[in-house]
Amino acid sequence: ESGLTPSELVKTAWASASSFRASDMRGGANGARLLLAPQNTWAVNDPAAIKPVIEKLSAIQADFNEGTLFNKRQVSMADLIVIAGAAGIEKAAEDAGFDIEVPVIPGRVDATQDMTDVESFNALEPRADAFRNYYGKTSYKSPAEMMVDKADLLDLTVPEMTVLLGGMRVLDTNTQNGQAGVFTDKPGQLTNDFFVNLLDMSTKWQKAEDGLYKGLDRKTGEVKYTATPVDLVFGSNSELRAIAEVYAFDDSKQKFVDDFVKAWVKVMQLDRFDLHHDL
Repeated sequence: ESGLTPSELVKTAWASASSFRASDMRGGANGARLLLAPQNTWAVNDPAAIKPVIEKLSAIQADFNEGTLFNKRQVSMADLIVIAGAAGIEKAAEDAGFDIEVPVIPGRVDATQDMTDVESFNALEPRADAFRNYYGKTSYKSPAEMMVDKADLLDLTVPEMTVLLGGMRVLDTNTQNGQAGVFTDKPGQLTNDFFVNLLDMSTKWQKAEDGLYKGLDRKTGEVKYTATPVDLVFGSNSELRAIAEVYAFDDSKQKFVDDFVKAWVKVMQLDRFDLHHDL
């Protein structure tokens, strides 16, 4: 009822939670520091695009908390952002023909700007985030290597990394609404189209400008898709391709959705040390 799209909700929740670093246990959705400096200015988070989403969620929070003032059931923005992301995934799955529930365990609290040392938190700014097809100019490794680095910081296994990235692409969550890797004609729906179309032999990939690739129809020469090196590594690397092939099967649609949800929930809960996760 918010008027926000599944893509907007998912993008915002990911921006909030994916700042977590398993290396030093910093970052994450708890605290809702996405609303505060410096995270509200990070290029990877698309500040201009996320701002109206945050404003809408803040209004929803105010309405809810005002209505529950006397029974003391209040919702934090940290929780609401994650809840909204879950709702976005459920709607994206529903639009693709799947009835699912994305688990959310509330209990997060909101930080204030006074609690947030800007210089200290600046160290958490991602130089790249393959899940949003973002590769910053200060990246110190290749795009594929930066993807592995980010997945490691999020404590993801290779299959979890693969299913999450494929799902994020079709959910249309790239930074600055980039269309590289969005291998689907149904953006915003949770389908396995990324893997199906990546491995489609009727597409021929060629180098294009700015480090991108273009996927051409072998018969007509028409450009069907654009891709980054990160997108195409799931077809060229033998280990990643094996996983991609599993998700590309027609009979794997439900498995893809289920595995995506499990990996998503894992990222949302990375900083929930109260849940006793083994990191």
